[in-house]
Amino acid sequence: MRPATFLSALLLLTSALWASTPPTDAAALKAHLMETTKVIAVMGIDGSSTDFKDDGDPDTLQIVFLSKKSDGPSRVSPNGEVIFLYKASDTQQSELIGKAFDMRVARRLSGG
Repeated sequence: MRPATFLSALLLLTSALWASTPPTDAAALKAHLMETTKVIAVMGIDGSSTDFKDDGDPDTLQIVFLSKKSDGPSRVSPNGEVIFLYKASDTQQSELIGKAFDMRVARRLSGG
């Protein structure tokens, strides 16, 4: 095997291994999760926001747009899997998204 071909194969293998292994540093892990998490918008939920069940997939972030003030304020679910938005400003949306990912990072680093 030619050295250039071997080196190319080695680089591809190393890249594949790096891509499949999430980082352990909190900032790098947060960036990794932000790049790999699928975001799902949910509108027009039936029932109360307190009764909403997330999809159970840790690789998705559900953003539920609330239409009624009675569904409560904008917030992040306790597990960081769902963000509920009711007339939230751009700043508040950014803060809630950051909080959700901080919760996900903490869970991953604790082994959960």
